[in-house]
Formats: sequence, C-alpha cells, structure tokens
Amino acid sequence: MGNPMPVVAHFRGDFLYNLVLVEETDTVAEVARKCAEHSVGRRVPVQDAPLRVEYGGTVLDDSLTASAAGIVPMEEVIVSYAPR
Repeated sequence: MGNPMPVVAHFRGDFLYNLVLVEETDTVAEVARKCAEHSVGRRVPVQDAPLRVEYGGTVLDDSLTASAAGIVPMEEVIVSYAPR
C-alpha cells in the first residue's frame, strides 16, 4: 500500500468535480475506477466501454502506477470512457 493522495477528479459528462483519495501505488486503471464510482450510474450513464485517464493533456497507460504517471496530490485527472 502506498501513500494516500487526494486528486481532483472530473468524469467527462458530469457537471461535478470530486475530491478522490487514491494511493500512489494504484494503477491508472484503479485510479479510473475509484474516480468513476462517484459519477457513473449517478449522473453519467453506465457504458460497456473501458475507462481512461487523462492527466496533463495526455492519456495515461493503464498499467502505470499513479506515481509513475506523475500524478501529484490535488491535481486534476479527467476520466472518461475510451472511444470505441
């Protein structure tokens, strides 16, 4: 388990931003899931599509850890469904 860090998460299609606690050792896929659970099925419809995370204008590789991807506390991550 890594150090917890808050990120400002926005799920495309939602009108809210959420403060989400992730671990620096979480994979980007885990970060996406943690962020999505605050929006998907509530204000964003569920889709049968993979999630993706954008940080600093770049789509991140799902297998990277949050730390390896360069995500730092209190920065914005944008989560969305990957295009089909």
